[in-house]
Amino acid sequence: MPLEAFSSTASIVGALNQGVTEVGRSLLLKSGITQTTAAGSIQNIFASRIDTALANLNAANSTPVSDSLRQEQAILTGRKDRINNAINVLNKSLNQFQFLKNHVEYLEGEITKLEADTITASALATDWDNKLRKINQLIMAADESYEEAGSFYQKNLIGHLSRTSFQTQTFLAPYNSNGDNLLISGIYLGVDYFLTETSPGSEFWNSDTARAVSEEATGTLTEYTSFPNSPTGNTENVTSLNFTGFTDNNGSDDVVTFQQTNGTNVTATITRGGLGLLDAWLYDDFSTSVDSNSISRAKADLNLAESKILLAEAEFRTDLETLKSRANLFDALTAGIEKEIDERVSNLRSEKEAELSALQLVFQVAQFNFALLASRGNTLVFSLILAQDSQKGDVVGSTAAIGEALVGSTLSVQV
Repeated sequence: MPLEAFSSTASIVGALNQGVTEVGRSLLLKSGITQTTAAGSIQNIFASRIDTALANLNAANSTPVSDSLRQEQAILTGRKDRINNAINVLNKSLNQFQFLKNHVEYLEGEITKLEADTITASALATDWDNKLRKINQLIMAADESYEEAGSFYQKNLIGHLSRTSFQTQTFLAPYNSNGDNLLISGIYLGVDYFLTETSPGSEFWNSDTARAVSEEATGTLTEYTSFPNSPTGNTENVTSLNFTGFTDNNGSDDVVTFQQTNGTNVTATITRGGLGLLDAWLYDDFSTSVDSNSISRAKADLNLAESKILLAEAEFRTDLETLKSRANLFDALTAGIEKEIDERVSNLRSEKEAELSALQLVFQVAQFNFALLASRGNTLVFSLILAQDSQKGDVVGSTAAIGEALVGSTLSVQV
């Protein structure tokens, strides 16, 4: 199209400004675009700064100091858990003590009845062996499972690990925050024993009387050349053995003599475990026909068993109270660390929150100032437009238009 086709009012400016050819209206159009662009730039700048402040606020929960404190707290919590494990193990054993005492006292009462001729020796012998089984069942019931470092273990402080040494278990419980431990030693409170031949050979005899699960079961002696993997094949029912004598050496290496069903005479030393109680046949089945001291020996063994139970209970309760006091100390330590972490994080968050609030306030002020400045610019452009309008037509009408525009114009500030 030839240049002459443009009228005097349809200039290149008008073509570039969507038909707006007057200077004021062109300024008004461009000012809107410019304001929008500038406002977007301000928002982007402050958004980036506010995002950084928010990230710093979130990071305030984790600092080198607080992380170190949390690590120390985790260590203390782990040690506290081990203390709780030890407390549970002790409690599980202590729960059996009253029952153990009841069984011993029951047998003492039955001997009193025997001496008063209100029960027979054979009845007491049967009752005696059954009580030994119940005592061992109480011991097995003291097993306690606990977890440590992701693995599960079984502890029983009143049981034993070996039928030849009667070795007991121990437990190491944390004692303080420095890594020291309290050693809790087990005390075997079951009933078990074995015989070691001195004649005619040197074999090992083991009894299952107190380990039978049925009251109707009859105890059996089994001979071994090496316990427990090399039995000789020689077994004897304890009711078939012929008890021939007992030499009391105050519980240490006592000697028993008996005759097997094949007529072989055996002499053997006795090694006791736990409460030190023996099968009824080793008390001559309380008949005193061969050993006149069998009943007095049984009474003495019951007194010793009761003393062992009371002593073990006292030791375990002392350990329990010690662990409880340690647990309370660990609670105080972990609570103190938690408080220190909270204080440090709270102080740091207060600083970061203040920085964020200040930045948000600056952003609001910048928005307000920009809106105010933009409004002032728009008012100037409006004035130019109205001035142009007043020059075109009716002066009175134009003046009225100017007044309406000025009175009706508002300053819109978006904060």
